[in-house]
Amino acid sequence: MASKLLFPFFTILLLLLSAASAHLPVDTSLKLMADALEWPTTISIPDLDHDHDHDHDHDHDDLHQDPRRSLFWSRVHYYISYGALAANRIPCPPRSGRPYYTHNCYKARGPVNPYSRGCSAITRCRR
Repeated sequence: MASKLLFPFFTILLLLLSAASAHLPVDTSLKLMADALEWPTTISIPDLDHDHDHDHDHDHDDLHQDPRRSLFWSRVHYYISYGALAANRIPCPPRSGRPYYTHNCYKARGPVNPYSRGCSAITRCRR
């Protein structure tokens, strides 16, 4: 008895679902697919121009005009240690010769690279 009622129930359910999906625009799924494919994989040079010319086409994505977004997509990676992130800590410049985690980099005195190794004729140790 239950199997005789299931067939008409599923038939009516299938007709209702097909009628409901007929009211949706056809290009909805295609638009979502096209939007997903338009995301850039990387941007090599960030767009940091804050003066936007209004003479350009308005077809550009907002992604290319927001400098924060373009920095997110750039290929340049900077790594900062937890010590450099401490409060009231200014990291050393990259080419100063000192490690960036040196305490008070700008006030530090003494040799830049105080490393010394064992002395032998082959290594020409520092004297």
